[in-house]
Amino acid sequence: MNSEIKIAITGLVYNQTVIGTYGLVLSEVSGNRRFSVMIGEPEAQSIALKMNNKKSPRPLTHDLIKSILNSFDAKLVKVLIYDMINDVFYSELHIKSDDKLLIVDARTSDAVALAVRTDCPIFIKSEILDIVGTEVDLTQEPQKSTVAEKSTLPENTEDLSDDDFDLMSSESLEEMLEMAVNSEKYELAVRLRDALKRKRI
Repeated sequence: MNSEIKIAITGLVYNQTVIGTYGLVLSEVSGNRRFSVMIGEPEAQSIALKMNNKKSPRPLTHDLIKSILNSFDAKLVKVLIYDMINDVFYSELHIKSDDKLLIVDARTSDAVALAVRTDCPIFIKSEILDIVGTEVDLTQEPQKSTVAEKSTLPENTEDLSDDDFDLMSSESLEEMLEMAVNSEKYELAVRLRDALKRKRI
């Protein structure tokens, strides 16, 4: 029987190559491997809202699903990333209702967004993590990319909204701030600096 490894959300990183997408960074709880899943902006915002303890004016789709589960006395007990085909991750929702276990196929982005709302654990099959996981040295400070390594900002950076910046990690914002200053894009630099300040509140 294939073993399952518990994972947790490490962060969200704006994808600088594909507009409107984010990298959902996941890491094993009892280890040092990480991997990322490309997700869309709506799902990224949904995950970030819950992780930052913010509420939308009206229920989002994942809030609605949670409410439906509660209405039927059903509980999401586990999210499992069970397969990967052509770099696409496949996930299942394990739902318990009336002592019955229901397994529902779901996009990984939706499954994670629902998991953070229900405090449900997330797992991945060990053989998949063996393929996609990258070991991270947790004893050392993370190395920041230098301006020489990433010398230019993505073309669409100035078109991003403050909400887009709020979804990014502090490390990504710091890198972009340095590049904006070096490119003499001071108006953008001010917006990035403000986003970093909001992270620290």
